[in-house]
Amino acid sequence: MGRQLGIYFTKEDCQKFLDFAKTTGNVVALPWRSPTTDFASIETIDDKNFGFFLFNRGVSSNLVTRHVTQQGYYVIDSLQSSVIEFSGSSIRNNTMFPGRIWADFTFLNKERTALLPKEPEFSEWYDTFAGWIRKHSERVVWTDSVRRQTSIVGYAGIGAQKFCDSGGRLSLNPPSIAKPQPDEKLLGRILYRDSETYRAYLQDIVRRRLARPKDRIKLTCHLCGDRFYYENRNIHNVRVDDWTIHCPKVCPGCGEKRKLHGGVYQPTHSCGWDVMRDETYKQKDHAPINKNELQWLMRYLGRES
Repeated sequence: MGRQLGIYFTKEDCQKFLDFAKTTGNVVALPWRSPTTDFASIETIDDKNFGFFLFNRGVSSNLVTRHVTQQGYYVIDSLQSSVIEFSGSSIRNNTMFPGRIWADFTFLNKERTALLPKEPEFSEWYDTFAGWIRKHSERVVWTDSVRRQTSIVGYAGIGAQKFCDSGGRLSLNPPSIAKPQPDEKLLGRILYRDSETYRAYLQDIVRRRLARPKDRIKLTCHLCGDRFYYENRNIHNVRVDDWTIHCPKVCPGCGEKRKLHGGVYQPTHSCGWDVMRDETYKQKDHAPINKNELQWLMRYLGRES
């Protein structure tokens, strides 16, 4: 399974991040593609290398490359390699689009029958970067007008803060062909640590975490039988657009319960479902919310019909 952290980083922010990364071990920054199997290390950030992979030779020797025959270059297989993907932000029409750091912590075995965990040190190394970003950046938040909740969508570096303070906008969406409209709703705002808004945000988090169980909405997954509180950290995903619950414990192809192997679910199932084959996905891992629970949930979200 992978983890990512959204970032709003200018070229200067990216350089500071790269300088820090090289202090965490025997670390090299490698381009996304190379004409040969020898990937040249990136030392300085410019307009052409806002994206790269971080590889720590002191943590792992697992670096898998493959040749793209049609284009004639080599790429790093980020799913099979112990690398961290870094993508800087792009700016267009006075709007900054988010980048990210991302890493996958499992890989497929040679037989493609099971997902195996990568090195424990690799996960700790990723956490080092995530902690550094949170410490040296300001939160970028977005308020859901329906749920009336504020969520962290990324972190803005010093350069991005200056860009925003000078009139720039922070988009929640990746860049697209269409130009952003002036009335674009999905825009984030920076929540500075020393502001009154930030203190109110922290108080709201504390209030929701200390809420008594009877003040929260409890839902039931009809596929696996689990009961969980809405908005709590849970492997189930509640989709309010069609009022369904996604359950990762069952097979998307047949709906039967899946078994854990080494703490992770296998990418294949006896019914023929395979995570790499789209035609085997039948959406049997979604179920509607119980009618009584749905009424309470809609009332809680202020969306009663």
